[in-house]
Amino acid sequence: MNATFWFTIAGAVVSLLVVLFLVARRNERLVRRDWEMLLTPRGEKVYGAIESKMRTEYGMADLSFEHALVYRELGTTEEAIRLLDVGYRVIEKFAPDMLRLLGAMATFSRMVSAIAPVKPLRPKDFRLVQVASLAYLNGMLHQFLVSASERYRLKLYILGRSFGLASRFLLRSIQNLGSGAPEAAREWDQIEAIRADFQTLTDESLDSLRVLLTAMARDDRQDLLRDISSR
Repeated sequence: MNATFWFTIAGAVVSLLVVLFLVARRNERLVRRDWEMLLTPRGEKVYGAIESKMRTEYGMADLSFEHALVYRELGTTEEAIRLLDVGYRVIEKFAPDMLRLLGAMATFSRMVSAIAPVKPLRPKDFRLVQVASLAYLNGMLHQFLVSASERYRLKLYILGRSFGLASRFLLRSIQNLGSGAPEAAREWDQIEAIRADFQTLTDESLDSLRVLLTAMARDDRQDLLRDISSR
């Protein structure tokens, strides 16, 4: 009888926690939707300019990787590796630009009075094990932070680390292929995984930028909009 009572209490507590979690998730979505309605035409213009620049830069690299895969299928290994090198040279510029943007976003996030809730990165969205592990860390630490601003900056930090990690693994795979590594198929698979992860990281970074621009619009910080658009 006593055991049954405690099992009933435990079940009720677990059910309550689940309900509270679902309500909190729903409230976050509603709050985020309300925030997004605050983005001004000026903010949309800044966002559009930065998005276009980032997607164009990464698109050039991704196109080189895609052509490299085609030449690999045709058996033209030398040309495939040359195209990988071309793509990596673009990434050498793209990744630092993203890191500078993320750093600026973290700085500007301290200058606004409030920011919309953000979701942590999801491990299942990433194919490179090491980047998925960072996403898992983001989710863990996210639960221990109280304010939306702290969670926002944590996500930016994890995004920056992920870009750096993916860039290093990409370079290593290309170098291994260039030196005639025996497990070439594994290196090509890893390059494909890194391509997908770069796209996801770029999407998440741009989404975070939109969150910041909305916060600036809410505070009517036109000075910050000018500063970030010049980055």
